[in-house]
Amino acid sequence: MTDRGLGHLNEDNDITSRRSCMTARTVLLGALLVLGPAVAGSEPFKEAPELAALVAEGKLPPVDERLPTQPLVVSPLSEIGTYGGTWRSALKGASDTGWLRRTVAYDPLVAYSFDWDDVVPNVALSVDVNDDASEFVFHLREGHKWSDGTPFTAHDLEFAITDAIQIPEYFGASRNTHLLGAKATAVDDLTLKIELPEPNGLFLKQMASVSGMWPLMYQEEYCSQFHIKYNPDADAEAKSAGLTGWPEALYLACDLDNWRDTERPTLLAWKLTSPYDGLSQQVTFERNPYYFKVDSASNQLPYLDSLQMRQSSSVDDMVLQALNGDIDFMDRHIATTANKPLFIDGQAKGDYRLFPTVQANMNTSIIQLNQNSENPALNALFNEHDFRVALSLAIDRQEIIDVLFVGQGEPWQASPRPESRWHNERLAKQHTEFDPDRANALLDGLGLTGRDAEGFRLGPDGKRIAFRLDVTSDVQPTFPDVAEMLAIYWRALGIQLDVRKSERSFVYETMRANRHDAHIWQGDGGLGDAILDPRYYFPANVESVYALLWAKSLYDPGAADALEPPPAVRRQQDLYRELQRSADPVLQDQLFAEILEIAADEFRVIGISLPPNGYGIARNDMGNVPELQPHSWIYPTPGPMGVAQLFHKRG
Repeated sequence: MTDRGLGHLNEDNDITSRRSCMTARTVLLGALLVLGPAVAGSEPFKEAPELAALVAEGKLPPVDERLPTQPLVVSPLSEIGTYGGTWRSALKGASDTGWLRRTVAYDPLVAYSFDWDDVVPNVALSVDVNDDASEFVFHLREGHKWSDGTPFTAHDLEFAITDAIQIPEYFGASRNTHLLGAKATAVDDLTLKIELPEPNGLFLKQMASVSGMWPLMYQEEYCSQFHIKYNPDADAEAKSAGLTGWPEALYLACDLDNWRDTERPTLLAWKLTSPYDGLSQQVTFERNPYYFKVDSASNQLPYLDSLQMRQSSSVDDMVLQALNGDIDFMDRHIATTANKPLFIDGQAKGDYRLFPTVQANMNTSIIQLNQNSENPALNALFNEHDFRVALSLAIDRQEIIDVLFVGQGEPWQASPRPESRWHNERLAKQHTEFDPDRANALLDGLGLTGRDAEGFRLGPDGKRIAFRLDVTSDVQPTFPDVAEMLAIYWRALGIQLDVRKSERSFVYETMRANRHDAHIWQGDGGLGDAILDPRYYFPANVESVYALLWAKSLYDPGAADALEPPPAVRRQQDLYRELQRSADPVLQDQLFAEILEIAADEFRVIGISLPPNGYGIARNDMGNVPELQPHSWIYPTPGPMGVAQLFHKRG
């Protein structure tokens, strides 16, 4: 996989290095005139019958007046669809906004391509990037409108970034760290300039990720009524409604994490009609008549009339819906390895099929030993390369795969997947063989030959080598079982692992305070997310809990507890800083490859196995269902496929 690069990005994916935004814009318009109706078939735009009826009644403008001058043209995955029908899926509980963000909400300024190879224009017609990736100029589509028919302009984006996302009073946890400190300026109605406080060659990837939709949720005209800067009575009005103040009112009305306000205008393919407020059993959406995309036959998208997401109390209920044929297209929560045989057996009765996905996770279980531990004895052991190698060699990975993952997968360390352009065979496969004899020899070589009455090895302090692993099953139900099998393997080495099942909140509280001995989690960063979230390849962020205090020297160097890392880790962090400052994707790949080579030398974390391909459920009458789409949170699946092209086959 290779990125085409930054510089100049337009719908034809023509990327060239241009220093003058004005010159680039002139060339861009000349190049893109063919991407409007001409590419869509050189024929009049068509629309859903229900919209055509409203036009005939004079209740809606004609379709060519609702679309931008240059709509985005989508080439369907398989075939041109037909209009009509409802997409049924499910939500778990009252706060499952992840499925909303990955489906109906994924329409950022720039988006990931289907195969995750590129960042391509989406809401934005094009992007200009300066040489050091510190200034990004987004050009919008003339005539693009919100769902209420009012113009969408750069002023909406300036409001969202300046007056919502970046305000000190922001209510809730900000997911837009790449925008913090940025200066957003509406140069004119169709041009937004973003100036970053420092160069960021990964900025467009971050804008295309799961958090990229935030700036497009805040229509200035609607959302400013909840903002004290624009409405002096906003705070009093919020408090009279039982809220804490105007920031909470703005958050509840316009933030991406909230789907309660059915009056909020949208740019999305479907508009919210029944809120997700914990009270309604069904969360529903209906077609947006002003949606900005058409297919290659000039049909305005989306094909489907509406969406229905049933609020379910448990995953078991969602599984039952799928088995009964009441889910049209979905993978979230239900598509587990354990459920797969059940779904395979139920295909005929439920009139559905399973479609494959490529997991972005590169490991079923990553074990992180705290190499910044407050326990001096454990800290010394965990920082011994051969100690970590010995623990890895003592693991019978194939047995774990056979017992817990029904034989699916292969032994694998913390390394990008084989499908990734950053695949590193040495990093992936080293120390994955089951070799307890060599493991014991390595520990003996470290001088750990003394044993107590129960056969456990003694550390340099004369005490039994024992450490604790708090494990939660909230994310992966297999984590406790993996941990128990590790305890057996390491007991054979003379190492005591105390496994304790804990609530996720307790696990994270302990880690954030750096009071943990070890941690187990899934292997994020296996595909295109590797360069954005390199947590396991070097101490990079708050999730690098094998060396949290070293990681702080990169992401929070002013922290009182930040520690200077050893030379090899410092080299990795310096390489990553250089990568972030570069707008050259070729150089970025070279620098990241060097980071991975050092990761192989250091061997800081221990992996278990490569997850097999994932899957999803689709009714047999659903068209344009993706095959082998990357599956990731950052990506976020299935959004980049363009869910507006899903349709129900007729006949």
